[in-house]
Amino acid sequence: MDTPMEVVKRAYQAFGRNDIEAVLECIAPTVDWRVVGPASLPFPTQCNTRQEVGQFFKAVAADGEITVFEPREFIDANEHIVVLGFVRVILSETGKPFESEWVHVCTVKDGLLTRWIEFFDTAARLTA
Repeated sequence: MDTPMEVVKRAYQAFGRNDIEAVLECIAPTVDWRVVGPASLPFPTQCNTRQEVGQFFKAVAADGEITVFEPREFIDANEHIVVLGFVRVILSETGKPFESEWVHVCTVKDGLLTRWIEFFDTAARLTA
């Protein structure tokens, strides 16, 4: 069985290739998938199933074109992996760029992601 770090890196590599099906294969059927921010974000801020996470990715893609997505540091804490990174997006609604550093907190159990929580500058996103 893959280590938690290997599972998380595999998911991020798949996202980098825009292979959402491969990302979803890394996620448990029941998951705690959250974006910490206001409900006014144009994508779900809470998902509880792999299928809902699939809808999350569709909504994120509709929100804008991700021009830069960089996981920059992976911090290993056994079954918990913290990922620090950066994103730049051209927003569909306004055509304006938005960028932010981000933090993702992941938990892996039995070889699957069971928790993913994102923190980023949501105020900057909503005003772009």
